[in-house]
Amino acid sequence: MPDDAVASSRLDRRLRDGLGEVGRAFFNFPSLSDVQRASIQPIAEGSNVLVCAATATGKTEAVIAPMIWRLRQQTPGGASGPRLLAVAPTRALVADLTARLEVPLAQLGWRCAAQTSDFAGAAVEPEVLLTTPESFDSMLVRRLRVTSGEPVGHLLANVVAVFLDEAHCFDSTARGDQFIFLLERLRLLRKTARAKRWTHDAALHVCAASATVHEPHELARRLLGPDARAIACHGQRPIEVLTTSGQWLRLETGMAASELAARLPLVTTPERLGVWLWAALKDGGCRKALVFVPSRELCDRLGLHLRRDLQPHRHIWVEAHHGSLSRTHRQRAEEEFRDQRDAVLVATNTLEVGVDIGDVDVIALLGAPPDTASLLQRIGRGGRRSGLTRLLPLARNAVDAAALASQLVNAAAGTLEPRRRFRRWDVFPQQVISYIRQNRGRGRSPESLKTLAVAAWPAADTAHLAANLIGAWCNEGLLVKQRGRLHLAGAWEAYSAEARRDDFLHSNLSSTPLGRAVRNAATGEVVGHIDHAPEETDTLTLAGRQHRIVRQDEGIVVTPVPDTDADAEEDIPRYRGHRRRVAEPFAAHVRQGCGLGEHDAPLVRIGDRVVWFHFGGELYEQLLRGLYPHLLGGPAIAGMAVRAVPTFDAGSLATVDEGRVNRLLDEGGCTVPGEAEPGRFAVYLPAQVLSNMLAELQLAARFCTWAKTRSVFLLHPVPLGSPLRALLRPGHPAFPDVGQTAAATGVLQGPVNG
Repeated sequence: MPDDAVASSRLDRRLRDGLGEVGRAFFNFPSLSDVQRASIQPIAEGSNVLVCAATATGKTEAVIAPMIWRLRQQTPGGASGPRLLAVAPTRALVADLTARLEVPLAQLGWRCAAQTSDFAGAAVEPEVLLTTPESFDSMLVRRLRVTSGEPVGHLLANVVAVFLDEAHCFDSTARGDQFIFLLERLRLLRKTARAKRWTHDAALHVCAASATVHEPHELARRLLGPDARAIACHGQRPIEVLTTSGQWLRLETGMAASELAARLPLVTTPERLGVWLWAALKDGGCRKALVFVPSRELCDRLGLHLRRDLQPHRHIWVEAHHGSLSRTHRQRAEEEFRDQRDAVLVATNTLEVGVDIGDVDVIALLGAPPDTASLLQRIGRGGRRSGLTRLLPLARNAVDAAALASQLVNAAAGTLEPRRRFRRWDVFPQQVISYIRQNRGRGRSPESLKTLAVAAWPAADTAHLAANLIGAWCNEGLLVKQRGRLHLAGAWEAYSAEARRDDFLHSNLSSTPLGRAVRNAATGEVVGHIDHAPEETDTLTLAGRQHRIVRQDEGIVVTPVPDTDADAEEDIPRYRGHRRRVAEPFAAHVRQGCGLGEHDAPLVRIGDRVVWFHFGGELYEQLLRGLYPHLLGGPAIAGMAVRAVPTFDAGSLATVDEGRVNRLLDEGGCTVPGEAEPGRFAVYLPAQVLSNMLAELQLAARFCTWAKTRSVFLLHPVPLGSPLRALLRPGHPAFPDVGQTAAATGVLQGPVNG
């Protein structure tokens, strides 16, 4: 055995033995992974740590095991209730993580349970409780223990450790800021519990696990506290992509994105998807595929097509998985995919995060995801058994091909897009309501609300801004002061009085109505929910299967059509959704995939018309058109190119004025990027506070820097081999003879509504 292997083996044995029976319960395999070697010791010593590594590297065990070991060294003081609280972004992931931890914890004599809207595990008060941010919020409010009208404890009073799973899902999101507030409220609860002798200690150990993120140390401090640090273990499984030649190509660092873009398969019909998927699966070593698609409509459509198109080659189980299908259906699809030998699961981003679906041989991507981080999450689901990720990247058009190629090249190099972190003040009203309700009619002092905000966001002006908001809510009748303490009033008191509004009050997610339920006539089981059924037809394709409509009233009752009788011209329901706006990083990927430099912004002249390829995303495009309405017209390719007058002078970009840009943003004529889109409680924020949120993103300054560094040059004529020719496909309305829309043409379309 080589010396380094001997050293690693000794280190693994020392770390495992150091955890005693906890190590034997969690690490019952010969060797530890790199991330486990790096994380066990500092976490066991009590450091607050964010562990970042690729998927399927044992991050969860690397964090949970030493946290459990540390808890078992401490004396609980005879107190009851959970000692470790684990928070995950989805109910499905909570259920999956619970099942994953039950066995090793049982070996230690500990109980593990989930508390979400689907499970009520807190009722048994296990040592380890898993939950979502929304249920965490709800437990803080509701689980006070009261005897004879006086508080005598709290369910979470003895929580000594908190684990945040899939922390990248909380980066630059409203739920991320909600978690920060919840963590501070738990710390305050622990201090109160110690003062009232409900617990003997107020300390709190906080750790998290995440896929690779941009600036992990900053994210660690933001989510876990100022003393937190990150342990990042770089490296990932090798990636091979299936190219137009039908051969697997190993991605290497330094590969040119434009060359890769030309080698990605183009797919515009469901039949072509079936052809390429079989090309990836026909190798005897590839038996299972996970196919990511951008919309629920496509998920339904392609599930039906693939079941039919793959059948002549090999008997392959095919199922669909998206957010409008019932939880029962999704869970059954996950379990059956895990158990099948030959299987294809078509999914939206519902399977992007962490639920265990077993080994996946091939990951197929229909269209480009929003960014490299999302791509890494998706492809990380594959190759766990073989150690090799095989990827089938399918472009619907030239935009997809360019973006996919650039993202893949960046993934191979480990380069991620930066995240813009700022204070989400739209979370503050929700937390004020919840924090006041937590005190069971006793109200809260204005100072305590400001202190909470400062603890969550330790910036110099946080207290001042929080005080202004509290004053405004008092003036609007949402808060009322009685004997120096603030109580809920008006609409906020009405919310609190309605039990059915609990989900609303504890959530910062923007949700849409489920729509009409679709039930199986024979079993009564809900298959899913849709917005609109197809008109003038008696069939409905849902979950990749065709159904005959039996009747329609408030819901829709259906009976399945046998696969042998299913019509190829299926009827797809409509779901509520939206087109994903082209953000600056996505447009930059398209530019890179076209072989252009970081600052290149070419002008293309076609006859007496001009297209300017700025590649700045839709927000920057709106700002450009607002600044230069006499020079720039409508989009030629949304977020990437606009029509321009023949006399367009790019020199004016050098004098772009930041003050004028800020005025355009304040006027509300420009839609902010998704990362900064205000949440459901933003209606309770004054316009100035919303402007302050955008100011923290430094949108105007970033735009001005970007605009002044554009290298504008005339590309005339467009070279035959230029990728811009592929973008300018014939038939675009701006150019009757040349052009292409940003959304792909053909049948593989639909809004982004995973």
